[in-house]
Amino acid sequence: MTGRIFHTSDWHLGRQLGRYQRDAEVDAVLDEIIDIADDFVPDLIVHSGDLFDSPRPGLDDLRRAAEALRRLGEIAPVVVVAGNHDTRHVLAFLEFILNRTDHGTGEQARVRFATDARPDGLLVADYPTRGGELTLRIGALPYLHPNRFAYDFTDPALATATYAQRLRTVQADVYRRLAAGRGARDVLVFAAHLFVEGAAPSYSERKISIDSQYATAVTDLPDVAYGALGHIHKPQRVQRAGYPARYAGSPLQMDFGESGDTKSVVLAEVGPDATPRIDPVPLTSGRRLVRLEGTLEEIAQRADRVNDAWVKAVVDVEVPDPLLPVTLAKMLPRATLVSVDERRAGATENVVGQREASAELPGIEELLRDYLSGRGTTGLALDRAMDALAHLQAEPDLDDPAPCCEETLLSAALDGRPLDGLDRAGLLSGADTTAAETTR
Repeated sequence: MTGRIFHTSDWHLGRQLGRYQRDAEVDAVLDEIIDIADDFVPDLIVHSGDLFDSPRPGLDDLRRAAEALRRLGEIAPVVVVAGNHDTRHVLAFLEFILNRTDHGTGEQARVRFATDARPDGLLVADYPTRGGELTLRIGALPYLHPNRFAYDFTDPALATATYAQRLRTVQADVYRRLAAGRGARDVLVFAAHLFVEGAAPSYSERKISIDSQYATAVTDLPDVAYGALGHIHKPQRVQRAGYPARYAGSPLQMDFGESGDTKSVVLAEVGPDATPRIDPVPLTSGRRLVRLEGTLEEIAQRADRVNDAWVKAVVDVEVPDPLLPVTLAKMLPRATLVSVDERRAGATENVVGQREASAELPGIEELLRDYLSGRGTTGLALDRAMDALAHLQAEPDLDDPAPCCEETLLSAALDGRPLDGLDRAGLLSGADTTAAETTR
């Protein structure tokens, strides 16, 4: 006897490729995902986070998410885990829209959202399989912003613990709740949006969220029948012997750093006595992302293999060629040129479109570091200010930010005030607190 789990993740609805929207292929790949789920006939569907790309999704993407989740909910119960790009308010609104007809019926909602990692807010739910022989018991852990630990978890023993140590405690709590009262026919499932050590990230994840200090040890993951993981866009299994867990990955290639990825969903069949069967199923609806480099002659030799794709071209030239985009467009009639760069010895010039990578231009981190260094902020104080910026950039909900002294540190650095007198744990003077509130 086995239970069937359909696992998808990281849709990032609303994400653009440069100045281009991708609505048509997003709709196509969502239809493909729903068709695969319908054919598989799962007992439970898990979306492991980052439903949206922005904390403030547009109305079209809200509608798109609601419609796709509604259709999936007609196939099997759905659990959606909040990712680092998602916000509680948006997911709460979606939950209301999707389940408004269930109010007062006494039935369990067909689509449920896990947005709270606190002990009294964790989503732990039982879903009987279609035949009633087994029960899939799922514990869902949403993405935990580092600042949330200081304000959502008040255990004094964790006050000086690292992010990884604190997350280990939360995961252990999830497992305790999963295992409590477990029967012989209960099958445990863990769903989470997090970075597991050893996972191979793609270019498109936020660097702060996949930093090594935020990595979860593989050995800290709960001992379950299946782990449905989200956050990493490259589909892959977790590298731990005997542990049946996978990143489903994003359904589309998100940028040119993912051009070699084959996107997928995961079909899992698990049971109390059966060997798990975990099968990734490739998705084929999205357009390929292709990076072409070399001289025009070299690119021309590969042009007939590009066909319908998004293309970033980096062309080696001796002198500037204002007609280069026109030449490439004729060479690649079915492709969409996202950007065209000329590459000459000692110079790189953007010709058309919008850059997909900022490697050629200084980022905000580099600009801020140079600015603060020029104003006398160096050493440990500079490192603390840069760390403050990283935490603020990782904050997923600008309307409901996690309160933290990091903003005060950054504000003080920008104002040219010394940072050594500021307490990183939050023991700030009234003037400093006011400055932080103003920065918000």
